[in-house]
Formats: sequence, C-alpha cells, structure tokens
Amino acid sequence: MKVGILGGTFDPIHNAHIEIAKAALNQFSLDKVMVMPTPNPPHKDKNTITSNFHRINMIKLAILPYENIEFSDFEINMHDVTYTADTLYLLNELNPDIEYYFILGSDSIMSFLSWYRPDIILKYAKLLTVRRDDESFDLMDSKIKEIEETYNTTIGIIDMKAMDISSGFIRTHSHEEIKKAVPESVYKYIIDNDLYTDTNVNRAWSINKITQDLEKELKPSRYTHTLNVAKTAKNMAEAFNVNPNKAYFAGILHDCAKNFSDQKLLQICKDNNLPINVFEERNPSLLHGKVGAFMAKNKYGITDEEILSAITWHTTGKDNMTDLEKIVFCADYIEPGRTKQPHLEELRSIALSDLDMLTFRILEDTVEYLKAKSLDCIDDNTITAYNFYKKLIEER
Repeated sequence: MKVGILGGTFDPIHNAHIEIAKAALNQFSLDKVMVMPTPNPPHKDKNTITSNFHRINMIKLAILPYENIEFSDFEINMHDVTYTADTLYLLNELNPDIEYYFILGSDSIMSFLSWYRPDIILKYAKLLTVRRDDESFDLMDSKIKEIEETYNTTIGIIDMKAMDISSGFIRTHSHEEIKKAVPESVYKYIIDNDLYTDTNVNRAWSINKITQDLEKELKPSRYTHTLNVAKTAKNMAEAFNVNPNKAYFAGILHDCAKNFSDQKLLQICKDNNLPINVFEERNPSLLHGKVGAFMAKNKYGITDEEILSAITWHTTGKDNMTDLEKIVFCADYIEPGRTKQPHLEELRSIALSDLDMLTFRILEDTVEYLKAKSLDCIDDNTITAYNFYKKLIEER
C-alpha cells in the first residue's frame, strides 16, 4: 500500500493543499493521502495558532468530497512539538508494510536540509514536492539536486500548475479577499466562526522566506555567517536534546538587525520603548541583539519567547542562560567561518559534549579580549555571565 502524507499547520487549509494532494494521488498511484496537521510548530507561539478544533474541522470540510484524501490525527494526538523524522519512524513501526510518501511544498523543500534528521525522514519515506515554474525554478532545482546528492535519493516531482496561495495570506487579509483561496465550505466556516479577524493570528514567515529576505538585507559575508550559525546551532541542539528547529530559527535571525546603523538601532529602541543601558548608549552596536528580537517578532512574525530571548542575548550573554540561549551564544562564536577567535579548535572539540564548559570558555576569552582593549568596553551582562559560569564550573 502506498500512502502519501501531507503535513503542516493548516492554519487554514486552502485550495493549493487540496490540489497538491490530488496531483500526488494521481501521478504517483498512491492509495490515499493523509492530511496530518501538527499541533505546535517550533517557531510559532501556540497561543497565536488557531485551535486544533477549528483547524481539524476545516480540514475535514475541505477533504470531504475526496474519497482517497483522509484526515489523520496522528501528530495532533501527540499534544506537543513534533518532528517529521519521529512521526515517520513511528508510522513505520506501526505499519511496516506501508510505503510512505512525504509531500512537501516548494518552501519546505528549500529548507529541508535544515530540518531535524533529514536522513531519518528519507529512510522511512520517499519525498515528493511541487516545483514552481517561476523565477525560483533554477534555485529550487539546485536545492533538489543537492538533497538528492547528499542523501543518495530521488525526489518525486509533482507536476501541477503553480498556485499563488498561502495560509499566511489568508490569515492576514479580509474575508472578501480570501474567498477564492479556500474551498467554499472552509470559507463559510471561517465566516461563521469569525476566524482571522483580529491581531491574534499566526503571522510567522516560513524559514525559506526569512532566508531569502536576509540574503537581500545583509552583506554577503554576514549572510554566510548567519547560515553557519543556524547550522551550528541546529547541530548543537540535537546533541543537547534542545528543539533543533528553534535553534535554527534563532540562528538564522540572530543578526537580522546587524546591518542597522547605530543611529537606527537607538531610534528603534527609543520609538518602541526598548530599554537601553548606559553601556549600550555608548556602544549602540550591542543593541542589534535586542533590536533583532524586536524585528524577529514584529517583521518576521516569530512569537516564541525562547527564540526571541536567544536572539536578544546572543552577543553579551547573561547569567543562568537557557540551553537554547547558550547554544546560540556559542554557535555565534565557533561557527566554521570564524578564524580569528582564540582556542577555536579546542572549543569546537567540546561543542557537542559540554555546553556549560563551552559557554564559560567563550565568556573567558571574550572578557580577556575586552579587558585588553579597555575596561570601559565590557557590558555588565557579560561580566555577570562570566562570573556565573566561572562559579558553576568551579563547583562542578
């Protein structure tokens, strides 16, 4: 039996989702496609996602006319952040005779290599994707070839006319504007239940869209550094049992305000009541972490407080950081493009085994470097962080 899985938040399900499922069914001779919503995407605040109740009801309405497209509550019943790799492993354990096909949209295939354990995903399922016939065709084709060569696999291409529809558009536009983007039954449900009418909606950008925007906004060297930090943070998160998707998002966005001038950083803080200490007033470049978190939330729609906090503290550090904060702080220092920092080889050697020691050693090197320059150029948060982790290591 050949079963397709179409996963996502489905907030809400729309016409493109249905057409992708239908095309996959027909072109790859699937016995059925399961539409499988996730309960809590790692970069989105669960309080800004439409409830499971409404999302499930809309999915069921949308697929009602199609005999071989079914709703699956497999991930919803996990009640927490889910990873595709884990889902496919469990499904194969439960149904070893089923051949699974995991269906990805164009945005998802572009970011696939940043996902948690793509090797496991490809072990338990064949990938299918829609390839856009637009200006992004060559870029997407290159990404597909990269995945195929990296994992010695073949990705199935779903042939269908491109549809310029996104759940983000539906959530953030008027009911009248979205009428043609969703099945009639779903549109009526949205109206009847007064959905997507206030500010408490999920506006998070996809990782692919964020990456494309940062490539335009940042200098090439800064953009390369950003990608390196995201990949390093993801690898570290997997080693320390921290949500790797959150780590990747925090890594991608950690320097999103780095290109801003000192004047702009100060102005954004003052205009939006972001606190500025005396040291930051004298050294405004340090505000790029704080302003970066502000931009991540207000421009890119990231509402997860752990991600925002990791962005905020990635430069100075602070005492008693969360594991995610430590990971982004350390990844910024040891990513493979760095060459001038001291002790890099030694620091990288413990990057996947001793997070507190790594954090302390980086703080130690940072404080020694800044003291050699001037005592006036050390932020109080960095000193506090250094003393905290020095004591922690001494007491181990």
